[in-house]
Amino acid sequence: MHSFAYFGATLAAIAVFVLVLMLAESAVYVVTGQPVSVWAMVIAAISAAFGYAPLVQSMQRTLDRLFFRHQLDTLAAIRQLGAGDLAQLPVQDVETALLERICNVSHRSYAVLDERKLPDGDCYAFPANAPLIDIGDQNQSHKSYDLCLRLPAAMGEAYLWLGPRLDRWPMDSEERASLESLSKFSAMSLEHARLTHQQSEAARLDSLSRVTKQLHSHDLKNRLHDLSFLAHHLGSGKLDEEDVKRMLSAIRKVTGRMQTLMQRMSDPNAPVDPILAPLDLVQLLKSTVKERLWPESLTMSESYNELPAVAGDADLLQGVFENLYDNAVQAMLRQGEISIETRLVTDAKDVEMAQVRVSDQGCGISENFIRYRLFRLFATSKSNGLGVGLYLSKRIVEAHGGTIAAESEGAGKGSTFIVSLPLWQNQREMSNLAEEVT
Repeated sequence: MHSFAYFGATLAAIAVFVLVLMLAESAVYVVTGQPVSVWAMVIAAISAAFGYAPLVQSMQRTLDRLFFRHQLDTLAAIRQLGAGDLAQLPVQDVETALLERICNVSHRSYAVLDERKLPDGDCYAFPANAPLIDIGDQNQSHKSYDLCLRLPAAMGEAYLWLGPRLDRWPMDSEERASLESLSKFSAMSLEHARLTHQQSEAARLDSLSRVTKQLHSHDLKNRLHDLSFLAHHLGSGKLDEEDVKRMLSAIRKVTGRMQTLMQRMSDPNAPVDPILAPLDLVQLLKSTVKERLWPESLTMSESYNELPAVAGDADLLQGVFENLYDNAVQAMLRQGEISIETRLVTDAKDVEMAQVRVSDQGCGISENFIRYRLFRLFATSKSNGLGVGLYLSKRIVEAHGGTIAAESEGAGKGSTFIVSLPLWQNQREMSNLAEEVT
């Protein structure tokens, strides 16, 4: 078929040569009066030569579309994937955009990228309603997918699942080989985009560190001294004794939290080393609620189920819950109801955990934001937010051996943050077992 394209293009080029020659001879004859001109031959030859290659390529592409629609042009597909501009997309859109482009170039109905066997990996689909893949399906076929390709991965296993072709053409060995090449290039493109975002995040982290160190040295440091000075002199005032004690306690706690926050903001990735001890989590929550200065238009709903002691660092965990309270107050524009609930639960490994649920009636969070961005550094849905508080909270909770998650039914329907912490008894048993093994 391609040889026929060369033959047809040759005939077309000859026709172009004759046509241009006739036109050029006519033009020369009008200007000079000579019926035959070498210049006319040269012009016709150049026109035919420049038009020959585009004619061949155009005819070959036309024949391919007519007779070989199921074949994949790998080079053209790689160009359409757009590896360069993939890194310019928002970090939460990279995987979905890549899958969409793969579907377009390979003429597939849907595609899935399964990275659940990688550290912190997830499963991505395009479109969102693509058939689900079980984590155990990698070594066997799936009735909804034509092909499963293993992608290069340094620390685990990753797979690209491709659905049926849009035109229902069967797949042959040549197309499979092309798809394998395309999948490897796609994996490299994805890695490039992710590394680009990591470098960008590192640059922002460096900038934040410089700014916060500067603030700590000047304005915020002065404000801390002012608060401490005010707390000292309030102690000798003539206010009601109970009010004075409450204000003093609140001011001292604010200064302590500001100092801790500034230390952690100077390097959000600094190691978190909690000093674990038996901790009455319910009592900690009650004291944080009682000692906090809440807005007058806000109400609290507290439902505490008694819990065994947890393995925790009181100061660090208090910072976590204070951050959740701050977010709830801001989400509700300082009015509404915040609900705090404790319960004893069992995790997926059948281990008992203490769980705290902090709910609000605020603006809510989208499912996509919760899944891909909520606990990432610098990810924030607030116009004046830094995107550091929940990132630090996640690191603190995980340093305790616990988990933090969020739920929301959508915009305007509030949200719930769930903190699960290991019990002190279970922590001690694990430590003793580790010592015995050692």
